[in-house]
Order: sequence, then structure tokens, then C-alpha cells
Amino acid sequence: MINNKLHPDDSFIQKVLQLKEIMEIRHSIFMMGNPGCSKSTCWKALKTANDIRGEPTKVVDINPKSISSDEFYGNMTLSNTWKQGIFSHYMKELGKERDTNPKWLVLDGDLDANWIESMNSVMDDNKILTLSNNDRIVLYNHMKLILEIRDLRFATPATVSRGGVI
Repeated sequence: MINNKLHPDDSFIQKVLQLKEIMEIRHSIFMMGNPGCSKSTCWKALKTANDIRGEPTKVVDINPKSISSDEFYGNMTLSNTWKQGIFSHYMKELGKERDTNPKWLVLDGDLDANWIESMNSVMDDNKILTLSNNDRIVLYNHMKLILEIRDLRFATPATVSRGGVI
């Protein structure tokens, strides 16, 4: 009879453990590798483990390359009203939740100078996103920013120095 159970791969388990360890010391993480190399599977495995251990983890997964910077962060409309962006909306909503269970904002898409430079203030020790309407949104300690990327080719040294790399 054939055993139908999956057997964990040691290198994959090591990556999940590295992600867990880096999350303990950093709030911004670059998960690098080619498409299909298990970046998403890695954080999903850690989320599942957290859930099983009694730390329900909420994840918001966004592809920042699929929308404009205005749709991502927000912008002032022609009538001079603020239109909330997807990223700023979810960052604000996750911050409003009263519990301190883990909350991850996953940005799944290659880096682009159009959106990554505005992320530097969130990624540094201030952990504050400042929007063009002067709204300031805090990334609280139980919140993490995970960037699933192919490489750091379009990242400045300032951006790279603000995150842990796996």
C-alpha cells in the first residue's frame, strides 16, 4: 500500500522557520525568488501554524503592480476630496481591530519605483504611512509587511536596509 501522506521538505521547513524568526525582529520582510518558488506557500504555512497554535493570523494580499499608485495609496479627486487607496484602507482597518493577533499585509508583485519609495516611512522604525492628504497611519507591532518579490533590482539602498530578506 502506498502512503498518501505528504512528507515535509527540510529546506521548505527551514524557510518557514526563517520567516518566523525574522518576523520576531523585523516588521518588513522581503521574500525573494522567482515565481513559483513557494514564497506564498511559505507564509501560508506559517499562517496555518499560527492559527493552529491559537494565534489567528489575518492576511490581506494585494498586488501593487495591478493598480496605479493613486489606487494603491489614495489621492485627491478633482473635487478636492480624498479617495482612499486599497493599501491605506486595509492598513487603517487592520490597525483599528482591537485584538493584537498577527496581521500581515502581503504585497505580491515586483518592486516598482512608483510605489516602493512611498513605503520607506512604513518600513523604517517610525512605522507610519504618511499620505498625500497628510493622514498618518501606524503599522502596529502586531502588524507585518511582507513583500513577495523576484529581486531587489529596483530598490534603493534605503529601501533594502529597512527590511529583512529571505
